[in-house]
Amino acid sequence: MFLVFVDECGYQKNWKLQKSIRQQPLHVVAAVAIDSNDIGQMYETMRSEVKKLKLPKTNADALGKGEEIKASSIDRGKGFWGKNQQLRDEVRRIYLGHSQVTYFVVCIDKVRHLKTYSTPDDPADLGLKLVLERIQGFVGEKRQKALVLIDSNKREEAAQRSKLFQLIRMGSTGFAVSRFYGTFYKWNLQMRDLLEVHFGDSKYSLGLQIADFLARHTYSWWKNGKQQNYPGWCFIEPRLCKHPNHQGWGYKEFP
Repeated sequence: MFLVFVDECGYQKNWKLQKSIRQQPLHVVAAVAIDSNDIGQMYETMRSEVKKLKLPKTNADALGKGEEIKASSIDRGKGFWGKNQQLRDEVRRIYLGHSQVTYFVVCIDKVRHLKTYSTPDDPADLGLKLVLERIQGFVGEKRQKALVLIDSNKREEAAQRSKLFQLIRMGSTGFAVSRFYGTFYKWNLQMRDLLEVHFGDSKYSLGLQIADFLARHTYSWWKNGKQQNYPGWCFIEPRLCKHPNHQGWGYKEFP
């Protein structure tokens, strides 16, 4: 069984407004899949390695148990972090550089999305749908099941929860072009291997904190011109899910 942790970056409630798009041009939904057999040791290792850094005002033993290191603080590098570049890099490595994880990232360019579709879906809903499609494909291929934990967006949780469970019950649908016939057809992907989906708080989940780092550093990598050497990306790119028959399975840009 896989445990899957999901977080987002770039959320704006009134996302179609030009002011909102200037502030947040991209919406990222990121997921971290971890085999349930690996997660206990992985958490222990993370806490142990953070403890060795002797960070001020950080109780490493309490990470995921009421405390967290915010990815935005590491990424921005303000205050203490701006004066301690080596520690910032070490925290990135501890949170992102796992050999036991598989990463999924969906990046929705809000400008292109708004120009391409006459009635564009909310990037937050669309991004979550695309990520869950990829999780279903991943665990289905491995003949496994998954429990999914999503970092709660307090502003939208009720509406998001309703849409999400309709997706889980009815499956995901869309349209594609047949490579053989060149015609459009409708497809349906059943989410039968996603056993349960829950909402949580990253203070109480190291897995959600990893997803926070994944979403935030992908957002900044994209916004800074997709520089290969952008901090954190060297840990993310090798761990993106690689599907032999589907390009963009682990990393998806939309549209």
